Amino acid sequence: MTFVGRFGFDEETLKKYSTQTVVAGVLMAIIGLVGVMAPSLMSFVVVNFLAWLFLFSAIVQGYITYKSYRHSAGAWLKPVISLIAAVLLLFFPIEGVAAVGIMLAAYLLVDAYSSFAFAWQYRPAKGWVLMLVNGLLSVVLAVILLVGWPFSSLVLVGLFVGISLFFDGVALIGMGLGAKKLASDEEKKNNEKKDEK
Repeated sequence: MTFVGRFGFDEETLKKYSTQTVVAGVLMAIIGLVGVMAPSLMSFVVVNFLAWLFLFSAIVQGYITYKSYRHSAGAWLKPVISLIAAVLLLFFPIEGVAAVGIMLAAYLLVDAYSSFAFAWQYRPAKGWVLMLVNGLLSVVLAVILLVGWPFSSLVLVGLFVGISLFFDGVALIGMGLGAKKLASDEEKKNNEKKDEK
């Protein structure tokens, strides 16, 4: 069984998604560079984005609770907490950045784990080293964020989100290019087999 077949991909699927992976990687790298150049701005963008996500979540959860469980006090807990989190993040963004700093450190550690796992699975193919480096970088960023918390969160949250997005983008570009090469190598092998017959 070939590497491509082992993961359940055919050449056409690899070609299609490798281009989309490269485009997504370029976009992520560009957004990451913006975060690196304007880290405080990126910190507030992250906090506002989270606030609006919590607000939207509170509205949806509140609607579902009202329609299905309106007489259950416990069912209202989740939408109320989501609403409180949204309001706090919107009206106290500096404190929100500090809170996001802790969440970001946890995210970076989880991101590192998933990068290591994916690099291990993807290992024979081109681009696995970039994913491994991405995981190592995520661990380093998480440790730096935790050591300087909460005072450094204003700059570090935006900076680290920018750096993480940039390297995630670079890793996606490498994986997309590797997948494209893998697809063309697989296509050559299949054509050679057909010619032999």
